[in-house]
Amino acid sequence: MDRSEVTITLPLSGHGLGVILTALGIGAATAVVFLILKEQERNTERAPLALLTAFGWLLMPVWVVLFAGTLWQVWLILSGGDSALVGAGRLGAGALLAALLGAPFVIWGTVLKHQTLRYQKEGHITDRITAAVEQLGAEKVVKRHLVNSHGKKVFEKGEDGEPDFARPVITETSEPNIEVRIGAILSLERIAQDSTIHDKGRDHVRVMEILCAYVRENSNARAPVDFPLLEWEPLAENADEAAQMEHVRKRYERFGDGVFEYPKARDWARSLPAPRADIALAVQVLGRRTAEQRRVEAAWPDPPGARTVWPFDTPCPELREGTEDAPLTGAEIAAFEEKLWTWRETLHRYTGYRLDLRGANLQAADLSAKRPDASDAVFSGARLDGARMEGAGLLGARMEGADLGGARIKGADLGGARIQGADLFRARLEGANLLKARMEGAKLILARMEGADLGGARMEGTDLLMTRMEAAKLRRARMEGTNLWMARMDSATSLDTALLRGAALRDLNCSGVRFSQAQVDETFGDASVILPEGVIRPAHWPNWELPSMGEHAFDTEWRKWRDDPDGYTPPPEPEG
Repeated sequence: MDRSEVTITLPLSGHGLGVILTALGIGAATAVVFLILKEQERNTERAPLALLTAFGWLLMPVWVVLFAGTLWQVWLILSGGDSALVGAGRLGAGALLAALLGAPFVIWGTVLKHQTLRYQKEGHITDRITAAVEQLGAEKVVKRHLVNSHGKKVFEKGEDGEPDFARPVITETSEPNIEVRIGAILSLERIAQDSTIHDKGRDHVRVMEILCAYVRENSNARAPVDFPLLEWEPLAENADEAAQMEHVRKRYERFGDGVFEYPKARDWARSLPAPRADIALAVQVLGRRTAEQRRVEAAWPDPPGARTVWPFDTPCPELREGTEDAPLTGAEIAAFEEKLWTWRETLHRYTGYRLDLRGANLQAADLSAKRPDASDAVFSGARLDGARMEGAGLLGARMEGADLGGARIKGADLGGARIQGADLFRARLEGANLLKARMEGAKLILARMEGADLGGARMEGTDLLMTRMEAAKLRRARMEGTNLWMARMDSATSLDTALLRGAALRDLNCSGVRFSQAQVDETFGDASVILPEGVIRPAHWPNWELPSMGEHAFDTEWRKWRDDPDGYTPPPEPEG
């Protein structure tokens, strides 16, 4: 046979082939629309998705037109109007068209199955949370030999009235099942992480609230231990020599010599028992939340967006350290304080979720950072007011903007901790270790810091109004722009090499404080300050006591001097 004469005849006409291609277009358009809309439901943060979504919606009317055209072609086939498809190819073409017309319904069924699977997944997460919460209350029965007041085992008495050593008295008590509870806490941590990754953290905050409530309630099952010594009262202004000597004796007994001896509060705090293992783990889980989990908290109760930022992750402004060649200027300090105020206000206006550990008993708890970036000890913005944290380990912990009002932190280790912008109103920090702690912009109004070690601490712009700092160590502490109004210091307060440029002194008795002339010359004060013997009152200090409000208010004059130290002239005392 001549190959040139061989022809292949398809069972479909060109018109029928067009019908099939049109039906294929229906399936393709439907699949594209479905995939785009499901991608939009899964992830709303990707930039190109808006264009794809718009394109998908544009395909909807095209799909309607194609579907209508296909129905018309089916009508022609069934009515015999299209002769090209009548005959041998009619049945096959009709079956193919029927299959293609069923594609949208198959896709719709897939959508329904997907939604069902999603509902099942949500129910599964709820079941996981419920099971974990039930495990948090797990208890076990413990049998023990009964012992008397002398610590000896008690035995049942025999018929002769004598102890039967073969029958010890057994007591049964119900105690927390620590192993099961630890498993529940780890399970909740995993749920929070999975929620953050897969469903925009919908259940993350719920888990954090559960863990915080668990710590608050269970930590106080054991009553906190109080410091055995009575409050150390400040020396009265009109104290005679005998009272002064007694005050010094008590101070030495309480705080040691500051070189070879630690304050009693620190030694006492280190003897406190650590929290139960489950409570300690729960606190660690709270502290090691990931950056993405913290973004979820920032947006709560809404899901996080592309621009969501957890404000506590924004670095605190820093003030450069002055040198002999380039000393700090008043303008630099003022600019730093303005930036610091803006940063602190941002934290203050934060409305997202905060860890709530108010009133928790965290005595001797280990909240220290173990990782170099301190990402495992993040308690920034946490509510810790009224918490018992004596002897707690907070080495390198992040606590920016935290509420520590009234917290008891005696003898705690806060070396290198980041406490910028935190509120420590009336906090108790006696004997605490704050070596090289970052405390810029913190509020320590009426705080108790007797015997605390603040060597090398960053305290620029800190508010120390009426703070007690007797026997505190502030060597090489940076206190530029610090408010020291009515603070209490004594001869044991160590300010050696502390940087005080731009600080404000008011209503302050410094007669026993070891201030150098150079340190005083860099501060601002008025006649309400009693300087140490031999220290001359700086020329830029007003020779009268400035008022708190009105013309020539202390704060106003303080800022005027800082803005232009060389050109500042103290206001004259008003007549009368």
